[in-house]
Amino acid sequence: MYSNLSLFKFTLHYITIPIVWLVIYTVTACFSYYIYYNDSALSNHPYIKNFFSIIFYYCSLMTLICHTMSIYTEPGLIDQNEVSKLKSNKKNFCKKCKKYRPLRAHHCSTCKKCVMKLDHHCPWIFNCVGFRNQKIFFLFLFYATLGCLIAFIFLCTRIFIPEFSYALRHPSFKINLELNLFQIFVQTILSLSEPLMLVAGAALAFSVSVSVGALFGNQIYCLSRNITQVEGAIYSDDPEQNQWYAKRDRWFMVKTVLGLGPKWKWFFPIMESNKYNGGYFYDTPYERIIPEKKKKEHKHNYIKGFCIVCKSMFCCCCC
Repeated sequence: MYSNLSLFKFTLHYITIPIVWLVIYTVTACFSYYIYYNDSALSNHPYIKNFFSIIFYYCSLMTLICHTMSIYTEPGLIDQNEVSKLKSNKKNFCKKCKKYRPLRAHHCSTCKKCVMKLDHHCPWIFNCVGFRNQKIFFLFLFYATLGCLIAFIFLCTRIFIPEFSYALRHPSFKINLELNLFQIFVQTILSLSEPLMLVAGAALAFSVSVSVGALFGNQIYCLSRNITQVEGAIYSDDPEQNQWYAKRDRWFMVKTVLGLGPKWKWFFPIMESNKYNGGYFYDTPYERIIPEKKKKEHKHNYIKGFCIVCKSMFCCCCC
């Protein structure tokens, strides 16, 4: 799929995956060392410590699983046999691929392929975000944001304690001032390695929770309005010109991606297509998803009980 990438782009994309894994490992290691395996951490509140530790490790595990699945899940490559079954108004022609594609499919300039319901090409998963892995990518952002936010809050509880300031003022061993400046610098760093790693872990967890949280918020915005980032860029001047744009019932739009079945499946990378989000067909504008209730036929022409003919509060024969 990526055979057309240049060596520079391929190398750049390939490096980003270990970086994500390293960040997950670093935040998890900091939380484990300073919070979970530290007897003095939240010693007065063991139940809170254990409860949030379970949530954190679950988020850490699901972040790694969803990230790996986002990498290896085919995002929605197009089967021409399925496209041939579509009506002429349910497909369009890609000038770059020289092939027909279903509606809402777009061409990825990086992968050189058309992808169903293409949202964007993400270098952090070395893959496109499309119809088949959109929910998995959404869960990856959700668990990464939640886990890093928990880690940041609990690591901050270890920073603002007397023991931390004591470690800064009294290193574990004395600095030998007879050495040269470089050796003194190295000894100082080693003596303060534990508090410095705590600050670095908290800073890393905060930066990830903010940056990934922004991406997560953007995904919520797109899902709730039934659009992709590509469609948002195309119709940036007037989003309502997009035929797929949802003006109302935006929570239902999110459920069409997360799943219309049992709600417990929302939190697992289980992809289930439905008639509103089928890959090759989409019937998702609000007017066609939830039709308005049929209005009762009234024989009288009135507005909220006020007769427009005789100006009376009750309907009469003149109506």
